[in-house]
Amino acid sequence: KINRKKHFSKTKHSKFNESGQLSAFYLFSFGWGTSILLSENFLSNPVSLWEGYPHTLMPFQMKFYFICQLGYWLHALPELYFQKTKK
Repeated sequence: KINRKKHFSKTKHSKFNESGQLSAFYLFSFGWGTSILLSENFLSNPVSLWEGYPHTLMPFQMKFYFICQLGYWLHALPELYFQKTKK
């Protein structure tokens, strides 16, 4: 609706959509990461992040978070490479 009201050009329309997608991803990632930090008590005891390294076990939700982050950014790299940019 905002795109139609503002009458954006095609390039501005795609940039607006991309920034909306990125802001949604950043907000979701921040919330998810914060919930992991709170649920695993890493904020109250940050030493537990590296205590006993390398013989520590990572919780499943933290592994899943990192896998999702890697998946998103590995998906985004080819898009950045193949984007048509005009000088």
